[in-house]
Amino acid sequence: MTEAIKILFVDDEPDLVPLIRQTFRSQVRAGDVALEFASDGVEALEVLQNDPEVDVVVTDINMPRMDGLTLLGEMRELGRQMRSVVVTAYGDMENIRTAMNKGAVDFLTKPIDMKDLQVTLGHAREAVERDREA
Repeated sequence: MTEAIKILFVDDEPDLVPLIRQTFRSQVRAGDVALEFASDGVEALEVLQNDPEVDVVVTDINMPRMDGLTLLGEMRELGRQMRSVVVTAYGDMENIRTAMNKGAVDFLTKPIDMKDLQVTLGHAREAVERDREA
């Protein structure tokens, strides 16, 4: 059995938490995925500083206190190897380019297509497992 992948979802929309929990319910029960949640970049940084087990961060761009693009920059300063996926309502090329330049491995637009999110996180999981083996 492979080790669980820990995913931190960062979004200020409270309706997202139950939706994500429902979508990944069977994977959480099977021990394949562990979920964490934060409502903005500041809270996400606190989670990341206190939990070295987070493998993947899925972040919105537009949030109060600290936006997702700033969070990506701050994550680099932590000196840890994490995968990041940006989810946003803003699908313009400037945000895509900025997110990728700050280390995002993928970019999804809102409303989130849960099947697409699962595929994207499956690719992130494969990358994390390759990193663990290396």
